[in-house]
Amino acid sequence: MQDSKASAALVHTEHLKKYFPLRRNKESAFVRAVDDVSLDIYQGETLGLVGESGSGKTTLAKMILGLLQPTESTIYISGRDVWDKRNKKELRSSVGAVFQDPASSLNPRSSIYRSLERPLQVNGYSKEDARRLIYETAEKINIGRELLTRFPHELSGGQQQRVSIARAILLKPRLLVLDEPTSALDVSVQAQTLNELLNLQQELDMTYLFITHNLSVVRYMSDRICVMYGGKVMEIGKNADIYRDCVHPYTFSLLSSVPPLHPRERNRKKHLLSGDMPSLVGEIQGCRFASRCRFCRDICSQQEPEMREAAEGHFAACHFAGELEF
Repeated sequence: MQDSKASAALVHTEHLKKYFPLRRNKESAFVRAVDDVSLDIYQGETLGLVGESGSGKTTLAKMILGLLQPTESTIYISGRDVWDKRNKKELRSSVGAVFQDPASSLNPRSSIYRSLERPLQVNGYSKEDARRLIYETAEKINIGRELLTRFPHELSGGQQQRVSIARAILLKPRLLVLDEPTSALDVSVQAQTLNELLNLQQELDMTYLFITHNLSVVRYMSDRICVMYGGKVMEIGKNADIYRDCVHPYTFSLLSSVPPLHPRERNRKKHLLSGDMPSLVGEIQGCRFASRCRFCRDICSQQEPEMREAAEGHFAACHFAGELEF
């Protein structure tokens, strides 16, 4: 049975795992894409999910969306098991998604109106109710009615992404998963899209899981930030805790990679990463980050660190969390 804190979370995972099978020399092996991840996302907040490519961010998001079945454990949304067939219909309208490439997520043979109308019909809306809701949603995110008759290739990248957002929020989901939603857009359109997302969140009381490589964007959007590496959570905490007082060497390395905006910060301490992420195939001993960590000691390569609370609501998977000076 879940404890009271877990049941209060909109999304709850505990020791979640996703292994992808491989075959090498006729012997089975597994890629540990997500390995023992426990996470809570609370109603109304934006949780930013960051980390290098291959760290498991998108795999975790697909499991939350119900697109990938976990190898071990499960996911709860509003206290209901995502993979319980009895909850499928109810949860389907509770979760929406916006992906990185808007063009690939829209049917090139359907008009924008038809792309927006289809999910409403599947959920039992009449044509009149669907039309009313489509027009209301289009107005909220600045899609002119004249654009609804066009096809995806006739729209700009920013317009395509707004259509993707409109489709995701039509059923007023409680959780919206945003997987690199602005990476394909130019800077000015990025800013406009992010502000529209913030306005929608306040208006509809939605919860966001925001996945991105852009640390400046996640700082602007997120209430809390979760840092992943090698399929595991390295550090999680409030926005200010992560940016002002991070305690994990990997988080510090990520923040060091961001060019400073103010001249006074150009001489700040930094540690840029070298080398590649270790293989996620087979058993892995010790800390996933040990091979690239300048603070690595014997215990790091021999024993996997447990999550330690560095401050209230601020956790890190490091043997020396809070003891290191960056």
